[in-house]
Amino acid sequence: MRTRQMLFRADPFQIDLLIESQAGGRSIVVTGQLLDLGRPEIVGPRLPVTLSNLRGRVVQAATNQFGEFCQEIESSGKLELKFHGANHNPVVISLRDDLGV
Repeated sequence: MRTRQMLFRADPFQIDLLIESQAGGRSIVVTGQLLDLGRPEIVGPRLPVTLSNLRGRVVQAATNQFGEFCQEIESSGKLELKFHGANHNPVVISLRDDLGV
């Protein structure tokens, strides 16, 4: 199993991601924590997070009371993560190169 950890900022949000390949390399598990740096004391539970492997597979996750989420998705070497921030504007994080997992 291989892992990769990444930290992203899209003001005012910060997202910490851990991506782990599963046995056989057919799927990956994405674990993350989303934080609003403008209001760190407020973590939005049940915030929808969408993961796509950009090859037709899309899965939904939701944050818990600590802003954490975890979801498994079929591996394609590419990943897109999307959630809605302030004023319902979408925030999209794209990893279009080899994920290294």
